[in-house]
Amino acid sequence: MSDPAVDAIPSRADLRLAWQQRLDRFAFSGLSVAAFCRAEHLSVQSFYYWKRRLIAPPPSPTPGPRLLPVRLVPAAPAVEVALANGAVLRLTPGCDLAFVRSLLDALAEPSC
Repeated sequence: MSDPAVDAIPSRADLRLAWQQRLDRFAFSGLSVAAFCRAEHLSVQSFYYWKRRLIAPPPSPTPGPRLLPVRLVPAAPAVEVALANGAVLRLTPGCDLAFVRSLLDALAEPSC
């Protein structure tokens, strides 16, 4: 008959604790990962797996989304210029007047 204490499968919490203790021992061992794993009879792959799993990155300094102040400026009304040929130009305040003049000249020329 087998002893239930010997055959017991460790719980997840026990497994996590055992690996956390191993990682703590490694931190103070002064050994390379390979040498530590040989001494502990572990695979290097298991070591890195548990290291990634248990050593979480530090929490971000701002836990939520960063909000920036926003100032809404009321939009100035656009000016519409209706041409005789039916074209309508919508111009916003501050637009390039030289461009508007060249556009009007181009629209005033008869099409091919």
